[in-house]
Amino acid sequence: MAGLKQRVDTGASFRQCLLELKWMVAVWGVFFVWINGYASFAGYEAAEKAEVEMVLGIPRWVFFGWVVPIVFANIFTVWFCLCKMRDEPMEEMPEDGE
Repeated sequence: MAGLKQRVDTGASFRQCLLELKWMVAVWGVFFVWINGYASFAGYEAAEKAEVEMVLGIPRWVFFGWVVPIVFANIFTVWFCLCKMRDEPMEEMPEDGE
């Protein structure tokens, strides 16, 4: 184990992965709070009313507590994958026997 050398480009690749991880966990946390927070409060409030308010044929609390955040999460995911994620170039591995 002591004879193993760290690859030169491993550090940059690790830092890029860590940055992407932090972005994903932070955004996941925002959507988690939005979905669970809004849906729990609005869902219990809607249960006490006699008539269910509808938006596009879906109960209002489901639309704003689940459908809208899922749409925004998907938009964010596509944007993040296309614009923020990037590959770090890796050096060529030596052939066996060299």
